[in-house]
Amino acid sequence: MKSVHSFAACLLIALAAPASAGLFGLPKFKVEQSDDRFSTSGTTTFTGVWNRISKKSLAGGVHIDSSGVFVEPVVSRQKSDGAIAALSFFVHNETSEGGGAGDVLSLGQLQRITFVTGEGAPIPLEVVSGERDVGTTSYNSVTRTASTRVSESGFARVSPGDYQRIMNAPALIARIEGSRRSMTYEVKDVSKSFQVNLRSFWTAHAASK
Repeated sequence: MKSVHSFAACLLIALAAPASAGLFGLPKFKVEQSDDRFSTSGTTTFTGVWNRISKKSLAGGVHIDSSGVFVEPVVSRQKSDGAIAALSFFVHNETSEGGGAGDVLSLGQLQRITFVTGEGAPIPLEVVSGERDVGTTSYNSVTRTASTRVSESGFARVSPGDYQRIMNAPALIARIEGSRRSMTYEVKDVSKSFQVNLRSFWTAHAASK
């Protein structure tokens, strides 16, 4: 999974790099493929980008930019026979600290994400390989406050069966837990595009050929 983690982490850096990215809303969901020219792993990795779970903010309002909690599908497949080598979610919270809000938008070290599908038992997924990336600091001359971009991320391995339960859930609820706080997204909070993106990713890159 190390190469999968590295590839997705590089994508996260690319997401956070331009300060103006997503200033006028969330970019369209897309899928990136790893560059395997120098790899000896024998696998190819596909990673979804911009799959935000909800517009609901940890502070209680709604996101109007590209910040928020994202759950990106990631699959690594064997080149030899196309079998799935690893399937996971790259979970990351894109936020900022300061600006008068303190750390209210921070989850802290990501620990667990749990899905309730409306059918069967809940699906708890442990988040591992947690990282906290601190970006650039900007100053607002009107409010006279400074804010710093922060990315909190980690990986949650998921079985193909549970992935399909999540993407096809008739009434999906999600709860993400961090060391500072937790957040629950009720059925009405989950973006309509979230499961649509999971299904399109599965069909194109994870389903058996």
